[in-house]
Amino acid sequence: MLQHTFCHLPGVGPHTEAALWQAGIVDWQAALDCREAVGRAGPLGDAVAASQTAWEQRDWRHFGKLLGGRESWRWLPDLHGRCLYLDIETTGLSPGLDAVTVIACYDGQEVRCFVLDRDLGEFPLFVLGYELLITYNGATFDVPFLRARFPGLRLPPCHLDLRYPLARLGYTGGLKAIEQRLDVGRDPELRDIDGYLAVVLWHRHQRGDPRALPTLLRYAAEDVLSLEPLAELVYNRLAGPLPVPNPVLGPTLRRQIDWPYDLSVLR
Repeated sequence: MLQHTFCHLPGVGPHTEAALWQAGIVDWQAALDCREAVGRAGPLGDAVAASQTAWEQRDWRHFGKLLGGRESWRWLPDLHGRCLYLDIETTGLSPGLDAVTVIACYDGQEVRCFVLDRDLGEFPLFVLGYELLITYNGATFDVPFLRARFPGLRLPPCHLDLRYPLARLGYTGGLKAIEQRLDVGRDPELRDIDGYLAVVLWHRHQRGDPRALPTLLRYAAEDVLSLEPLAELVYNRLAGPLPVPNPVLGPTLRRQIDWPYDLSVLR
């Protein structure tokens, strides 16, 4: 999909991109061929050439700086095998004041949770192995918290915050509400746990309740496991109507896990 994308180039928005596609310039190579045919480059041609070079060299940071927000879903096919789905739990809403308690990560194969006072400090090295970060509301919540907790943190060069393309498709509100609308469900018993109860669970854990941390980790894992099918759904629905070739992703069924939990701790 990236090689059909022009809206990351200087002065090119959705309407100009659509006009290029309509004119038969459906990818970067077609644009470069056109440039050679007319015998001149210009700033747009130079930008296309730079994108082609960056793609060939797998320099994803080049695109991370140029393609974001509502169009960041376009990264998914190129980086599908190198993405990290992430969600955090905290003690409050203020980066720099409240603590990150759990970082839940899923790479499409395994779920891993980093926990405060246990192994949270291992996260900065772990995250270096990925090129695309996928979150829900991560741009305004997860990422600011992580940067406050780990100064100098090197996150993946590209970030897909599903909140924005999902809103573009008409799905707004909290993650669990969107899951239910799209039939991407978690264990029904865990649907009532929210951010507030996650804070309660952490404080119960600190007071020595052995039921609290396993329940918190299961809740965090359920959050992050929803992101993969939602990301594929976003991509397929937004890419499908476009007049350019694009792959269909998935559908990947939401992975089920059997991590233990005990909801009696919340009663």
